[in-house]
Amino acid sequence: MRLPGVGRNRLCMLIMAMLFVAPATEAWATANLAHDKLYQCTTEILPGWTGLTDGVKDSDQAPACFASDNSAEFPKEIIIDLDSIYKVIKILVYNSLNGNARHIAVSTSLDLADFEKLREYYFPPDQVQPLIHSFAPRQARYIKITLYDTWRGGLNGDNCLYLREVEVYGEGPASPEPSESARDILRLAALQPPLVAPHSVRLFQRYCLQSQPRIVVGILGDSFAVSDHSDETYWVTLLVAQLRDRHDSAQAELRNLAARGQSPHKGVEQLSQLLEPEAVDILIVAYGTDAALAGVPAARFRREFQYLLTETFNRLPALVVVVTPPPFAYQRNLANYWQVEGKQTIQMAQIIEGVVSLTECALVRTAAVLGRQVDVIPKLYQDNITLSGEAHQALAGALSQLLGYNYSSD
Repeated sequence: MRLPGVGRNRLCMLIMAMLFVAPATEAWATANLAHDKLYQCTTEILPGWTGLTDGVKDSDQAPACFASDNSAEFPKEIIIDLDSIYKVIKILVYNSLNGNARHIAVSTSLDLADFEKLREYYFPPDQVQPLIHSFAPRQARYIKITLYDTWRGGLNGDNCLYLREVEVYGEGPASPEPSESARDILRLAALQPPLVAPHSVRLFQRYCLQSQPRIVVGILGDSFAVSDHSDETYWVTLLVAQLRDRHDSAQAELRNLAARGQSPHKGVEQLSQLLEPEAVDILIVAYGTDAALAGVPAARFRREFQYLLTETFNRLPALVVVVTPPPFAYQRNLANYWQVEGKQTIQMAQIIEGVVSLTECALVRTAAVLGRQVDVIPKLYQDNITLSGEAHQALAGALSQLLGYNYSSD
């Protein structure tokens, strides 16, 4: 049968064109948009169990598998940032033989403000049976997995919830390029608790802060921790001032050994100065900003930071508090934009958190602290790198809260 108005050669060309186009259409549908993307959990993550978006979906072991902590806070929520807006068509959530994950829901959002629930699902208690949910294309940047409850009796505690992987498929991005908005980064970071206080913090509060009139604070870090003693608006200076004001007779000494461009490896060389003439009581460690600006490889930064913490615990009898670097502002109308373009501190902060989770260090998540003031974000930055006075006050307040007392900027 001959089609009207279509010659044989033209028909062959049409069929060949259709065959040529089909693989391209299938290509975007088979790309996992969530692979290696940033995510945050509303509770702590079990140390080392971070593999939610690493691309490994057949492992129940850390670090390839994800696990929440054993806290009894429900629901627990995980939000994945795809970096850009995509036309999403399918989401897969893989449960784990480690158990516990039971009732979940999957939702999507464009802006972190309004989520649309797409599907609820119940995992079986004793087998891997992933949720595979396909739907009409919809624009989304954020994928939320809500974990409502637990089967109990799983690995590492009744309330530890395990997932092997989350995959997202679709077309895009619908927006021309990934967003590097400080507002987006801070709003996502605000989902996390800003402070992690291990048992060592409570011991320090009881046996040092409560009874010791004189406190010596040491600082190791890069440009984020550098402050002039005369600058009363910087987070380091504000914290020491608060320690001095805690009791009328209290004294606080600051030994700030931070320096611009200082690496964690250089920090190890500085440890001996924090032991003489007397050992510091609190050591604040703040790296990652300058490493991100300099493009230091992640593996090298992790190795140096881990070595620093190991040597610190071996040599220094002090409460160690790690402060993560703040995100850059990514605002073209602010100074130093060319220095931060294409660079980010998020990866450095993730590395720091991963190393800290295996220690007794206390942790202050700077982005989570600032994220609680995201509505006033224009006031949080002086330029694309430097925080404002309001941001320094917020960070000093978080450190004060960690140490067990309220902060006042009055």
